[in-house]
Amino acid sequence: MKTLLITPPLLQPNTPYAATPILTAWLRSQGQEAVQADLSLELLLKLFSNDGLAQLFRALEGNPEAAGFLAFEEEYCAVIGEVMEFLQDRKPSAAKRLAKRGSFPEGPNLIRAYEQEEQFSWDFRGLDRHDRARHLCSLYLDDIAEAAALLDPHFGFSRYAEHLAASLPSFGKIQEALESSGSLFVRTLEKLTDEQIEKHNPQLVAITVPFPGCLFGALCIARWIKQTRPEIRITLGGGYVNTELRELTDPAIFETVDFITLDSGMLPLLRIAEGAEPAKLVRTFVRENGTVRFYDSGEPPIVHDTIPSPIYDGLSLDRYFGLFEVLNPVTRLWSDGRWNKLVLAHGCCWKRCAFCDTTIDYICRYDPARPATVCDWMESVIAATGFNGFHFVDEALPPALLDGLCDEILRRRLKVEWWGNIRFEKRLSMPLIEKMAAAGCIAVTGGLETCCDRTLKLMNKGITVAGAEGVLADFAEAGIMTHAYLMYGFPTQTLEETFQGLETVRRLMESGVLHSAYWHRFALTAHSEIARDPERFGIKLLPEASGGFARNEIPFDGQFDYDLAAVGEALRTATYNYQHGTGFDVPVMDWLG
Repeated sequence: MKTLLITPPLLQPNTPYAATPILTAWLRSQGQEAVQADLSLELLLKLFSNDGLAQLFRALEGNPEAAGFLAFEEEYCAVIGEVMEFLQDRKPSAAKRLAKRGSFPEGPNLIRAYEQEEQFSWDFRGLDRHDRARHLCSLYLDDIAEAAALLDPHFGFSRYAEHLAASLPSFGKIQEALESSGSLFVRTLEKLTDEQIEKHNPQLVAITVPFPGCLFGALCIARWIKQTRPEIRITLGGGYVNTELRELTDPAIFETVDFITLDSGMLPLLRIAEGAEPAKLVRTFVRENGTVRFYDSGEPPIVHDTIPSPIYDGLSLDRYFGLFEVLNPVTRLWSDGRWNKLVLAHGCCWKRCAFCDTTIDYICRYDPARPATVCDWMESVIAATGFNGFHFVDEALPPALLDGLCDEILRRRLKVEWWGNIRFEKRLSMPLIEKMAAAGCIAVTGGLETCCDRTLKLMNKGITVAGAEGVLADFAEAGIMTHAYLMYGFPTQTLEETFQGLETVRRLMESGVLHSAYWHRFALTAHSEIARDPERFGIKLLPEASGGFARNEIPFDGQFDYDLAAVGEALRTATYNYQHGTGFDVPVMDWLG
């Protein structure tokens, strides 16, 4: 059975998402015929082209909200080809022209950027001409994307229809959206799907759904295949499915797909591709006689160290393009640069944080590869892609494995750059950090969460503020950039503790040991320790809507005596200013207004 693996819209367009290259390699290693396509990239390339812009302008005619955009049709179309070639690193000489003001029509994002320049007089934070051009080109594309959102409210540059999938106890809402969809983007996605089906003629299509914002696009693809080629079997998997559809009972989605698989997709997908009978399926939902059934033969997962290196054929590596929207060198890593994505270890080496999905396979089953295996993957991927940059997408890079990996990288004299997520823990000693820098590490991200020892202990984070500060200082001394994930609205967290955390962030950024950070509002998930023992965390669970489809975030009463939305806005505003080198002299409580 020939399998076509698809990445749906929309994901960051600077590098392939990890799932299809890994699964394509796995299926081929098992004797299966497998090919892959990135329809997220292809959809954006269609929009950001002369033909795509022409269609967008025609579709927006008569929309009063688009008047400012429509007035500059000729200017937008005149530069789109050169912008895309430049962002794809195919025309670096264009930087000289594109870095100058007046090279683009100035939409809202570019206007704000120039206003900030005038306000702060920071010359785009000292960017050289090439990076200034990349920044301006990225904001130009953001302006186009915002105009496109007027045509299709589901459209978001990297979060297509995320609001539809964010809370879906019933499938009905997204089913209605699918049935009423007919926007330019949906029609384009259908044409792109046709091209891949005609090119490969698969018997099975596997679509990964890594995030909520990918669900709508994935189902648009699946629905169109069902309408045009009903003999093709379709399966869904990925991060969204693994976290939100574990309690699936609503059969409606099976009008669109045939299988839904949980957790590591290798064995489930292989058994489906082999045409296995239901009893031999692995972690797979199907519909039988109008009822959802779950089959799991109990086969043990594939050992992570034994999987083959990713395969990239079928993906147009020279057509991916980077975006440099925010003037922060760490934030930039997510959207710019050609990063080969690898996983050093399945699961989390800590797996104890009370707010995390510690009962789900992607967290609780820790299975590391050997350093030699990881380096074999790296060498194979460099040869296949021509890029020596790596993003290790682990939940948390294990210090012991990092130590061995750095030794192996240095032994083999690999010239690589890499970054990934860590825990700011004491096992990250200065000698290890210096070794990481020598082995090519350029940045790390990690959770500082509440920046408060009391709540860090309550959530069983396994770090202290003082200990994390020491680790951050060591990374900075070694020349490794740092980003912190921060949390507000955690159960029992007081307003005073929240702004004590902001004061810590202010101090760390002013001293130069923390380079980037973002505040997330705490969300209670169904698979966390807090959900299993809410009383210990001082919260009360509230009634949930029940519809047999998605379940993840749980409503709760945390009895906060302050406005969480206002606090979140204050935290993000303050931190945004700190990242840009301003606002350090403002008392932290003053950000609340």
